[in-house]
Amino acid sequence: MTMSRQGVQPTEVIDRAAKLRFRWNGKRFSGFEGDTIASALAAAGEHIFSRSMKYHRPRGILTADYWDPNLMVQVGDDPNVRAGHRLLESGMDVRSQNAWPSLNRDIKAANSLLGRFLTAGFYYKTFMRPQWLWPTYERVLATFAPGGKIDLDTPHAYHDKRYTHPDVVVAGAGPAGISAALAASSAGASVLLVSHEHAVGGHLRYSSDAADQAALTELRAALDASDVEVLTDSTVTGRYEDNWLGIVQRNHPIAVERLIKARAKTLVVAPGLIERPYVFEGNDRPGVITPGAARRLINLWGVKPGERAVVFSANADGDAAVADLERVGTEIAAVIDGRTGGSVSSTAGSSRAVEAVMVNGTNGAERIDADLLVVAAGWTAPTSLLNMAGDRPVYDPAAARFFPSDPPSNVLATGGLAGDADLDGLRQHGAATGRLAAARAAAVRHRLQSRTARALPVDGDEPAWAPDERAPLGRDPHPELYRADTHGMVDMSEDISSKDLVAAAHEGYDSVELAKRYTTATMGPSQGKLETVNTVAAIAEARGETISEVGTTVWRPPYAPLTLGALAGRMFEPVRVSSIQPWHEANNVSVIQAGQWLRPDHYGDPAAEVRNVRDNVGLIDVTPLGKLDLRGPDVPKLLSLLYVNKWMMLGVGRVRYGMMCAEDGVVLDDGVTGRLGEDHYMMSTTSSGAGGVWEWVENWLQTERPDWQVHVTPVTTAYASINVAGPKSRELMSRVCEGVDLDAEAFPYMTVREATVAGVAGCFMWRIGFTGELSFELHVPAGHGLHVWETLMDAGSDLGVGPFGLEGQRIMRLEKGHFIVGQDTDGLTLGPSTGLGSLIKLDKDDFAGKPELAWAADRSLPMVVAIQPDDPDVVPEEAAQIVRGDTNEILGRITSSRYSPTLNRSICLGQVEPDLAAGGTKLTVLLESGERISATVIDHHAHFDPAGERLRG
Repeated sequence: MTMSRQGVQPTEVIDRAAKLRFRWNGKRFSGFEGDTIASALAAAGEHIFSRSMKYHRPRGILTADYWDPNLMVQVGDDPNVRAGHRLLESGMDVRSQNAWPSLNRDIKAANSLLGRFLTAGFYYKTFMRPQWLWPTYERVLATFAPGGKIDLDTPHAYHDKRYTHPDVVVAGAGPAGISAALAASSAGASVLLVSHEHAVGGHLRYSSDAADQAALTELRAALDASDVEVLTDSTVTGRYEDNWLGIVQRNHPIAVERLIKARAKTLVVAPGLIERPYVFEGNDRPGVITPGAARRLINLWGVKPGERAVVFSANADGDAAVADLERVGTEIAAVIDGRTGGSVSSTAGSSRAVEAVMVNGTNGAERIDADLLVVAAGWTAPTSLLNMAGDRPVYDPAAARFFPSDPPSNVLATGGLAGDADLDGLRQHGAATGRLAAARAAAVRHRLQSRTARALPVDGDEPAWAPDERAPLGRDPHPELYRADTHGMVDMSEDISSKDLVAAAHEGYDSVELAKRYTTATMGPSQGKLETVNTVAAIAEARGETISEVGTTVWRPPYAPLTLGALAGRMFEPVRVSSIQPWHEANNVSVIQAGQWLRPDHYGDPAAEVRNVRDNVGLIDVTPLGKLDLRGPDVPKLLSLLYVNKWMMLGVGRVRYGMMCAEDGVVLDDGVTGRLGEDHYMMSTTSSGAGGVWEWVENWLQTERPDWQVHVTPVTTAYASINVAGPKSRELMSRVCEGVDLDAEAFPYMTVREATVAGVAGCFMWRIGFTGELSFELHVPAGHGLHVWETLMDAGSDLGVGPFGLEGQRIMRLEKGHFIVGQDTDGLTLGPSTGLGSLIKLDKDDFAGKPELAWAADRSLPMVVAIQPDDPDVVPEEAAQIVRGDTNEILGRITSSRYSPTLNRSICLGQVEPDLAAGGTKLTVLLESGERISATVIDHHAHFDPAGERLRG
């Protein structure tokens, strides 16, 4: 196989004025800007790029694109780089993988001599006994694992994430995909077009046809003039529920990779088709390539693939390759037409290159000398994204490929994936698909808006769901060409032959899912993109059935690989603020970081803030409180399962406190839940537990109770939350509220009402009190949070209204004896230890943690207690040890401590051994300074207003 750089091609993407120098296995080479690693090496005459996994056979270019399994290399400390796709950069240090001591002389190629002992699944059969030798077997087998080398000292690279909500995402930027994106954008949709290649255009990029190039120029100009966002060198790598898409962007200007999480209202799948290799003896020799590889080499990079070629063609792509090869001076030794019964039976030559091809053509069986064999045997339809959406592809033997069957209505297919047509036909079908996608996105958008908490109504009626009136694409007939009359490689990276697959089927692994795992076929770098259909065909042949009867594998994400760094994203925590943050910053706030949230800690004097709440009225921004919207008839059962207390009889408009325990009985979270309607509830969680509780709820619903009718929506950031607290809070609320009776009898403690506050409808008001004062907790649509806050501040100016921060709130909660999960409890604190043992109802049906809590009911446990130092001016440090007398035997610890401006003394909560939990018990507290002080346990948690008269107001 002799490859070389040719003169300038009209469609080439290289800049011959920009020479790039790099190293390949230590030797110096050069290429041009726009080259891939593989094209630069091919232009320099290199034809072996890697070695296969099992037999270490030489591997050359096959498809010359991202999915080429033979072009895996190491670039610097980056292993498994796809040389057929990765663009060349100046100074690159490129090395081959899976070869020792060198690529050209790989000692492990001796494995080929042991082929009869290395059949499919040999490791399951050969290394069974003696069992004690398994560690040795593992070490030996590990040395044969393919891939590059990971440098554990590599500096961390920059990765990124992005979140976006386009109306339409188009996966694939060929003529149909571009036409779909343009049509959807023209219809008013926001559109994200994702191209797997370095530029848009699909197969038009490497076509030498003048009409194709004119169309490509036109499409690119239209894209540039449109509002379509285009991502190149990017792949939609996964489709999840409700069109949640994972997109890996590889060409970000700063990040090594960026993971884009997109929620599309409709998804258009337009990936085109992937060329399928042909199976015959010697089909893995360097010099056997697809027509797409030949045309890419010639038309994109100006590389002549060989001197003398045999072309096996069963379609127009093969025919086009003949014309391109002739144009660059490759001698066409023969064209074997697969549509009229011609075939290729084998290649001859060394393991390093093709030297001759054995064919069956119009002249019968003959040997033809050639250094290049171009094989156009058919295509594979990349149905992966459709499969992830729930569609199972259907095989059409007349067209010799799989087609979509019944994708969901918010997922549409176009282009070669959906059928066959000329260029105009593909563009027309793409445009029709784009218009349909935009229409359906509009219906979804209206539906989402009408269900979102907001103060203003949605204009107009919901659009009707647009029917699919597209004219279907045709299906061109194509011969079923999977294997010749000889056996060859099906998976070239894994060294799995058709003979291996037949043997696996005869051994009982005749399901395609079992066979792929037993033989590892389709489990190499291309993950079945090239191999799956040939694997299915081999299994079908062994079973004596059709491909339709055997079926295909189920595709799972990711469709294309992405780095762990992309999954992790930037090494930082996002900063979250409420919509009221501008007011805080303008009013002398001192902020504190609480998890991801920036929260007001105080506004200058926390003690003064506490006194103002106790005497007048105060406002605190509690937006970070976790909020889950629960809907459905089975919500009471869910609450009874999650909380330790009872929930089946909670009435509409009522609120109840609940404590959650993990399955080991340890306190997980606490909060209140209100019943807003017949089947509508809102659960409030701790600020730090918002995400964890949501996951906990979903885990139970998805894994243990999938039959329950409950829909959970996290709405923490959908609402701005404001707590209005103090003896004058009712008076203040009466000045800004409409549609609710605020009288104590009509709106008592532990109830919830919906009202209009400061002119904003759809606000929820809770009568609860973490501060121990008469309080109203407001949850208003987030966009109106600042307006409501400012209205309250203005309306209460004569009442002495003022803001208070997290520090003031924590002082007041400590005065009331409310514990904080994670501060006053820890990973060993069981539910009864909180002092709320009466809340735990062991007589109800099973709930999370019940067995452990039942076990704990009769046992002495450490207890959370309220403690007052005997010296009222001494405030012990939090985490100060409670010890026995003059010894250092630890009996507990102080978990919370503050000086109370209300009581003019120090107050604490702590955990102590059970024999020290009774009121009046004297304790010794060891301070950080080494000093010991005396303290006393009081009879109840509340240091202030233990009867709760003030909060019931």
